[in-house]
Amino acid sequence: MAFEDIVTVLERAFKLELKVVHDTTVFEVTSEDGGTKVQVLVQDVSERNLVLLSADLGELPPYGGEKLFRTMLEANNLFAGTAGATLALDAATGRFRLQKYESPDEFANDVEGRLKSFIETALVWSRAIADYRPSGEEAGNLSEGFNLLHV
Repeated sequence: MAFEDIVTVLERAFKLELKVVHDTTVFEVTSEDGGTKVQVLVQDVSERNLVLLSADLGELPPYGGEKLFRTMLEANNLFAGTAGATLALDAATGRFRLQKYESPDEFANDVEGRLKSFIETALVWSRAIADYRPSGEEAGNLSEGFNLLHV
């Protein structure tokens, strides 16, 4: 499936008008309740015959994040809470990211479903990071979204 076709499906599924610059498009998605926003990048990595999906999940908390880091690493293990994507910390910016490489051919069967799954997962993790508090309620905030992550 051509990158242009993927962008067309994105536009139709999310009612967007996207600009593609240097084989990349960036857009913002808001959760249904309006409380969470993520910026999503979709990039054609044609030299590797892949498409990169990447979402900015927010900043590193200014206070201890040991439980958050542990939870994220556990979710990365066998993609248990990431719907096949990888959680990462961007060393240059200190911001969390959710990233996934897809083969355009794999996309062909269910482009809209794969994109929606990625975006829903990004929204859940963005909310979990934003709601993180190093207290007793922390476990509840983080675990609430995990049931949604098994898409």
